[in-house]
Amino acid sequence: MNDFVEQFLNENWEGVRDAPRIYVAAFGKHPAWNDHLDDIGLVTGSLVTARRMMYGSGIAAQIESAAWEKAGPEKTMATFDHVLLWRRGAESLVGRIWSSRDGKGRTLYPMAVVVHAIAQPFERIANDVLPALLHVEGRCLPAKTPSEVIAALNDTQEKLRGRAGGGAEALAVPDSTLGIRGWAAWAIQERPALERVIHHLRGQWMVFGPEQRGWCEAEGPAQSRILRVPRVPGSTPAEALNAWISFVATQINPAVPLLGLVHRDQPWVEVIAGEPAPGDWFVLRANAAAVPLVTDIPYQIDAETRAASTLLFADLVQGRLPTRSALNGRSLAENRESADKWLSRFRGSMTRAIFGRLLSGGGARSNPRFDLNVR
Repeated sequence: MNDFVEQFLNENWEGVRDAPRIYVAAFGKHPAWNDHLDDIGLVTGSLVTARRMMYGSGIAAQIESAAWEKAGPEKTMATFDHVLLWRRGAESLVGRIWSSRDGKGRTLYPMAVVVHAIAQPFERIANDVLPALLHVEGRCLPAKTPSEVIAALNDTQEKLRGRAGGGAEALAVPDSTLGIRGWAAWAIQERPALERVIHHLRGQWMVFGPEQRGWCEAEGPAQSRILRVPRVPGSTPAEALNAWISFVATQINPAVPLLGLVHRDQPWVEVIAGEPAPGDWFVLRANAAAVPLVTDIPYQIDAETRAASTLLFADLVQGRLPTRSALNGRSLAENRESADKWLSRFRGSMTRAIFGRLLSGGGARSNPRFDLNVR
């Protein structure tokens, strides 16, 4: 079992209760630097890992292997223009990725600004963090010097921290309802589409089933799976990401990190479970001809899957997320409790957050990272 499984978005914030709950980081290419910009704000272990996986080995692997170029314009999108949400329990990374260039005019790599938010309700992320990311992007695009970029990032971090407050005793956050009612209405209207998603999860994602550990027990990188699903018409990126990530999290092991990606001009959402492999990042610029939506795959739905789906629809007609998993039949509360106990083993009394080395510890108690009061 590797560090990603144990520590990513599972840092010991109980040990550094005085630490801020918002961190703003940036990496990639910008015209103020002649090559890759200096990594800025990579303070937490999760931000360091995200930069390495997404940019250092992910996007770089696609560019160095010419994967998008070989696929051709008929199977790829021309630009990066994404909103990302990476979630595990009460910790989230939320960010913007856009097409950029360096000071020598090279345009292959994007720029990314990512916020690590700890114990922040998703409504706050949607209302404060995402608009702030668009604002900092607007300041970075015309910036001519590194100091202008750094000032924009620092200003954003200071403002977001002021709204988020400091360390709190409780780390779990309530489930967000943002986009859920609209998604549930879509699922009821497009029941065959959601049944295909459930069929796919039951067939291809059982390694991530509740209480399953097979995805991460082998030596080396943990496993990953990718799900491309429809974006509910009219939904914002925040609504689309929250709805699909929240739904998938009710079905699989809640301890598995989930990454959502939305290209702002495309009608789908990417959901990646587990530890993304370098090749998984191909989806960033892959269109539907290269990576089809799961709902477009003509699965034959078996009676067992249809019966499991029926149990979920009892919640959907109430405009809420399922409270039971179609993968193991148990309640969401039971699956979350099991996942929280497992994750807490890796936090223990050791402060693994990089920033934690700079602050005094505050005890070894491990607070729940899931809202177990599921309604």
